[in-house]
Formats: sequence, C-alpha cells, structure tokens
Amino acid sequence: MAQESITNVDDESALAPMKSAGPGNLAGESAPAPAPVSPAAGTARKDAIRLLWFRHYPLWQSAIAFLLGLLATAALSIDLAPVSYKTITKLDPTATGALYICYEVLLSFAGHSDAIVLLALALLLVLPIRYVLFGKGDSLRPSVVLPAAAFALCTVFGMSYDLTDSAALVAGGISQAIKAVIMGAGCAVLGHTGFYLFYDCLDWLGTQRPAFSESRFGVAWRAAHAALDRRPFLVPLALIALAWSPSFIAAMPGIFMGDTGAQIRQWFNLPNGTSDYLNLINPNVLLNGHHPVAHTALVGGCVQLGMQVFGDENAGLLIYTALQFFITAATVAYLVCSLRRFGCGLAPRAASLLFFALMPLFSNYAVLITKDVLFADALAVLVVQTAMLLVAGADFDTGAGGGVTMRPRDWALLAASSIGCTFLRNGGLVFPLAACVLTAIFSARDAARARRRTDVAHSSATRRRTEAARSNAPAVPRRRWMAIAGVAALVLVLNMTFTRVVMPALDITPGSRREMLSIPFQQTARFVQKHDGVNAGIQGGTNDGLVSEEERRVIDRVLGYDTLASRYDPDKSDAVKNGFNEDATTQDLASYFAVWAKMFLHDPESYISAVVNNYYGYFYPSERDVWFYSTIEGAKIMAREENRAYFDFHPVENSLVEACGHAVNLYRVAIQRVPLVSLTMSSASYTWLLIAVGVYLLRSGQWRSLAMMVPLFGVLAVCLVGPCNGSTYMRYLYPAILSLPFALSVALAWPRRLWRAR
Repeated sequence: MAQESITNVDDESALAPMKSAGPGNLAGESAPAPAPVSPAAGTARKDAIRLLWFRHYPLWQSAIAFLLGLLATAALSIDLAPVSYKTITKLDPTATGALYICYEVLLSFAGHSDAIVLLALALLLVLPIRYVLFGKGDSLRPSVVLPAAAFALCTVFGMSYDLTDSAALVAGGISQAIKAVIMGAGCAVLGHTGFYLFYDCLDWLGTQRPAFSESRFGVAWRAAHAALDRRPFLVPLALIALAWSPSFIAAMPGIFMGDTGAQIRQWFNLPNGTSDYLNLINPNVLLNGHHPVAHTALVGGCVQLGMQVFGDENAGLLIYTALQFFITAATVAYLVCSLRRFGCGLAPRAASLLFFALMPLFSNYAVLITKDVLFADALAVLVVQTAMLLVAGADFDTGAGGGVTMRPRDWALLAASSIGCTFLRNGGLVFPLAACVLTAIFSARDAARARRRTDVAHSSATRRRTEAARSNAPAVPRRRWMAIAGVAALVLVLNMTFTRVVMPALDITPGSRREMLSIPFQQTARFVQKHDGVNAGIQGGTNDGLVSEEERRVIDRVLGYDTLASRYDPDKSDAVKNGFNEDATTQDLASYFAVWAKMFLHDPESYISAVVNNYYGYFYPSERDVWFYSTIEGAKIMAREENRAYFDFHPVENSLVEACGHAVNLYRVAIQRVPLVSLTMSSASYTWLLIAVGVYLLRSGQWRSLAMMVPLFGVLAVCLVGPCNGSTYMRYLYPAILSLPFALSVALAWPRRLWRAR
C-alpha cells in the first residue's frame, strides 16, 4: 500500500486517448475497437446529443412522451393501500360492481394538492422519454427492456411486501390488480428511460477523460492534485481517518452487535448461544465454527491482551477497534490509490474518496466489532489484485505503454487477501478461488496469444515491427497462470488443513448445517403459519387440514413443530433456524425435504412469498430505515446479562464522547432523510447499480470487466440465500459496497484499461 511512483495520469501525454466503446448485444457482441476521440469529435458528439434532446419533434411524438410522463408520475403518486368502504359510500352510497372498482382506483391517486408538482414532473419527463423513444433507434433492446421490466415488478411487489408482508396490495382483488398494473407500467417507463440514459452516460464516460483541469477548476484541482498525486496513499489515509474520527471517538471502546459478546465468550470458553445448541466434539471446549474461528480468536485475543496488560477488558476492545479502524481506513486509501495505477484521473479518484469519507455507513462499520468488516477489507484488496491480473495482459494486445504490472508486493497482497477472505468468513474460500480461476484463464489466454504472435513473425521486418509495437508494453509472462494457480492451491490447502486437521485436533466443533437452509426453513414456517398455526404455537390460528399428523412429526424431528409458526419472522430466519435439531439424521432431513416438496405443490404462493418477503429489501428501497449499529444500541447489548455475568463492558463516558455521539447520530439521520441522498442508505440502490453495470458490460462483451465484478456479484448471491432482509441490515451487502467505487471506476471511467483486450 505504499505510495506509487508513476506518471501523473492527468497529463495528456501520460495516457493514450480512450476509444469509443459502443454497446453490443445481450448475447455478447464485442464492442467496436477503441478509436481516439479528438476535441473536435467530442464537441460534435455534444452537439449531436443536444440536437437529439431539443430538436423539433413531431407533435404526436411529444404527445406520446407527455402521456408516458403522466403515467410515470401516476406510478409515483398512486397509493396501493385499499380505499375504505366508508370513503366510497360517502361519495356514492349505491356504488357496486364495476362502478365501485372505478372509485377504488380513482381515489388511490394523489389529489389536487399535488397536481402542480406532478404536472411539472410530467413535463420535465417529456424530454428524456422523447429522446429515448424517438431520438434513438435502439431503446427496445433486451438489455434495456428486461431490466426495466424487472425494476417495475420489484417496485410493485416490493411495496406490497414492505407494507403488508404479502402480495395483498397487488393480488388482493380486481381494483388492487388494476392499481398494480398502472403503477408497474409507470415504473417500467421510468426504468426504461433510466436504464437507457444510464447506458448512454456510460458510453460517454468511457470515450473521453473528464474535463477536470487546473485551468478550469483552479483551487479544486490543485487541492485534489495535492491530496491524490503527491502522496496518493498517505494523504487519503489521513483524510479518511480524520473524517471518520468522530465516529471512532463516539464509539469507544467499540460498538457491540448481537454476535460480539458470543464471540468473546467463546474465546474465553464461557457459555454462549452457539455452544448451547451444537453437538460439541468436546463439552469442555466451547469454541466452535459458527463464527469464523480466526475472527473470534482476533477479537477474543485483543480482549485478553487488554485484561492482561491493562487489567481492563474495555482496553482490549479499544485495541481491536483501533486495529480494525486503521485497517479499514488503509483499505479505502489503497482503493483510491490503486485507481491511479489504472490511469483513472483526479475526478473519479476524488469522487471515490469523498464517497468513502462522507457516507456514514463506512465510518459506522469501521468501529463495529463484527466479522463482516475485516472480510470486506480483504475482499476489496482481492478485487484490486484481480483487476491488476486482468489488465496486466491487456496492454500487450494494443502495444500501449504505461501498463499495470504485477510486482512482488502485489503477489503478496493477492495471497494475503485470499487468505483473509478464506478465514474471515465461513465459506469465504469461494471468493479467492473464483477470482483465481478467472484470472488464470485470462492469463493463459494472453500467454497463448503472445506465443502465436511470436510464431507468425516470419520475416525480420515483421519481427522488428512487432518488437517496436511492443517496446513500451509490458511482457506477458508465459507462466503467470501457474503463479495464480499456486495462490489458489495455497488457500485451498490452508483451508483444508485448518478445517480437517487443526480444528479436530483442538476439539473445535464446526458450524451447524442449518446456516445454508434459511430458504426452505422459512418456506415451511410460512406454510405452517398459514395452514396449521393452531398446532404450531399460534393461539387461535388456522387448521385447514393441509398438514397431516405424520407431516407434523417429520417436520418436528428437524425444526421443532410446536412453536414453528410463532417463531416465523418474515424478514429474518434466525428464530426459525434456532429450532433446528442438531441430532437430525440424514434420513430425517430427506423425509423433511419430501414433505417440503409436497407442501409446495399444495400452496406454491406461500413458498414464493416466503422468499420474496425475506429478500425484497435488496431490490426495493424500503420505507424502513436500514439498521444502524448505534452507540446506544451497542451499550444495551454490552449490558445484557450474558455479557455482564463475565465482563464489565461499558462505553467511555465523557463530554467529548457525548458531543461526538450527538454529532454522528444527527449526521446519520440527515443522510437517511434527505431526498435522493437517502438512497445511499438502501441496499436496493447498490443492487440495481450492480445489475445495471453488469448488463452494460455483458451487452458490450467486456468479459475482463465482468470477471473483475464476479466477487461483488458473489456477495449479492450470498445475501440472497442468507438469513436477513436487505431492508433491515446492510452489513451482508457491505463487502460489495466497499469495493464498488473502485470496480466501477476501473470498469467504466476513462481510460477503461480492461476494455483494451477482448
């Protein structure tokens, strides 16, 4: 992470101009070869865009665009909640049938109080809608239409599940279905226009360097240059530490979350929630694999160090928090610094730095004592090294100079980040293995292409031309893929050695099988709650005969039937999983899944709703505020009886800590409540950003950029089989959010080094 000594990338002579990368098709059509973009061409492009936006369109096209704008505003203003019978009969006491349905639909729209605002919004939408539909000729491509349709469906059903935990607002009658169709159509218009303009913006972003120079921006440019070019690692590190320092002071000695106390008690071999239900290898060894053992050892070891050296467990917590704070700040500085090696200018680097500094999510998690933070740091470094391996051979194809080369330090960081991902999250081995497999494939391909080019250089003249073309380009090591395979083998061997040798030797019990069964367990619990609640812990619940006594016994051997329905939480599977019987045999599980499949045939809607209800928050910006791990909640968790029985954990209390706490909480609330800015606090925003960028790269045939994004999509995939809804927690998606500014800048911003090879 030391400072890089390379040419200033904001100098025109430092990098070759990037080429235009027009979109291909969804099946993977490669983008056209890049071509230099002159200032005159850039001006011509701007003039063409301006002409398309503001030219004189036929009246019928403007009328259609206006009607679609009204439909979009209707989608934003319509209320899916049912209209009361009293409201309708007050207007027309005799209304029935179709007339009654019309009243239900019409009364769901915003009244005259919002008419002016909605009309103004519809008029503003005319320009982009008209530009997309009629100014351009390719807006109906699958890469635009399919994401727009998915966005509309997720918005409509997401709102219903967010408000009612069911699809009742969509499928609760004819009037509800009509309102849902209207809302969905309006959202589809917004999604179609938004996705197309997003792709159009990305096309422009990759064809020319942002016009950020000293002559135009003066002080701002000089400040960014001083911060990001002279000391590209140390200055961002200092700025991030300074920006996050109020959160660190307010949180001292660190913010507890639900698992923190359990991990610490595990390390000290004290009773904890996980050791109570697992079948321990040795009843005298309570340390187990429910949480990553390496992280448990790190947290517990710091607390133990504080107690032995300072006689205070809170000093140990502060040691861990300070260590994690520094590592996270250093990781962010490394992400920003690494953008310079990829040729990214001051603008994307400054934007990334400001995002990390001002977004309260990062400062909050930097002082949260949880395994997800250090795993996110390791994954971010892995993404950087993956990008370096992918781009290292790209410049060889074009003969461009200034390539990114893998240095010994980079190989060390690749190995360290791979090991970190493996040991800081259960199942984290998949991330470095996927990255290594993909980069090894591209490295082997680059080496093969290099050999073929050497073989066809028959004449000395051809050989001289070839050598001249490559004189400034980095060589492509013929056996780089073997080094990558060596890193993959290293982490695989270390993981197997730890899980198959070290853990059994130390009598450390592995984690439970239940952790990967959130989806089927939630589906069973929802089905039982709906059809047999009276026998599963709900007083006055239903019993429609769909669950037989034998099926109850089968489920009971796995999940504990007597309280199953009462334990069901639509947004989180922990309570249902807590009833898992660790003594359940393979035959018990096989019988359970046979019943599970049979129940699906009885009521597939329950199963689908269980999945949607558990994960809709990753696709819909919920009205609920995402859970923030505050100092107040952390203090409450510290004071729980299970923690107080063995330790005296408590927050630091003084005027400075209190003042910082008030300031931090006020700032977080402001970010959560300011329109548009509040979307940065929604998991759905980052999910849709990942989807949109993924589709854009796919339709452009940019496989190297997609390969770099694979770890981020892997994090999202894990979220969608995990225990919690994105509307409640962001920490499960946090590793992808941390890496996103770097990945997007490298993949999309000028000069798009990964686009140089296909």
